[in-house]
Amino acid sequence: MKTIKEFMAAGHTACDNEFARAEEAALANNWSVAETAFTTFQSAMSHHFKMEEEVLFPTLKSSGGPAGPVHVMLMEHAQIKELLKQMAEAVAQKDAQRYGGLSETLLIVMQQHNYKEENILYSMADDILAQEREALIERMQAV
Repeated sequence: MKTIKEFMAAGHTACDNEFARAEEAALANNWSVAETAFTTFQSAMSHHFKMEEEVLFPTLKSSGGPAGPVHVMLMEHAQIKELLKQMAEAVAQKDAQRYGGLSETLLIVMQQHNYKEENILYSMADDILAQEREALIERMQAV
């Protein structure tokens, strides 16, 4: 059985791979590939956030988990969503320079965010939600 940390970290890796593919294509001005890769990346991020925001975070909080770290993650989700919106505009405008600058910012934010989730929040969730881990992962997959 996978842990919450393993399951969610695999999602981070999948998102990171699509992010890199989109960035590489955009910076090469290969906009047909960039548009497809960015759409895939944006969709993967949206799904990952939904799993956390609709299932993991509420379950963790209602089980006595720490509200503070969850609140920080939600604030960072809002920041990432805004960057994604701006990046989508850069893709639509085929603006490699703007996309590159935004992707650098997003990379830093995502690295810090993922580190905190993978090394703090998901470990706490595995401890607090150990008895319902399997059902929780199934609910997240169903989102």
